[in-house]
Amino acid sequence: TLLGRMADLAAHVSTTYVSAKALNVSTVVYHNAGCSEAQELGIAMATAVEYLRRMTEAGLTVDNACRQMAFTLTCDADIFLSVAKLRVVRRLWTRVAEASGASETNQTAPIYAVTAPRMFSQRDPWVNILRGTAACFAGAVGGADSVTVLPLESAIGLPTKFGRRIARNTQIVLQEESALSRV
Repeated sequence: TLLGRMADLAAHVSTTYVSAKALNVSTVVYHNAGCSEAQELGIAMATAVEYLRRMTEAGLTVDNACRQMAFTLTCDADIFLSVAKLRVVRRLWTRVAEASGASETNQTAPIYAVTAPRMFSQRDPWVNILRGTAACFAGAVGGADSVTVLPLESAIGLPTKFGRRIARNTQIVLQEESALSRV
């Protein structure tokens, strides 16, 4: 099965590339399909628990299995809800890892944030700059390990050089000029 192959890959990565992560639990597709933040968190934890079970069945220790996990969640223009979601997923994963018997040093996983594609407008892409900025802010304040800002014309088609530059500069302005990296 695919989950068995995934567990074998995680076992190989854990022994060969000790700093690499083999698995990323991404909820972006579910968020784009319309699920709520609570559903997104439930899906993330259910998927992570199943991955953890499969990896331990394949022979990995709980600590090695936990070290293979990372999470990708969406942030949208609702800043407070996005901040809460990122903070909650960190606590939920810590509780799952603790209940599974992982040592304290292996109870964390990197959390990546991406601006939610479903919040972008096709008809007025210029407003997407503001939406992307709010989502990027939420990702930073929520404690994401990295934040990906989608270009303003993502809902229309392939991004232009200008759109990619604005997405990159959004992060730079928030980090350096708004001093979010020091908060």
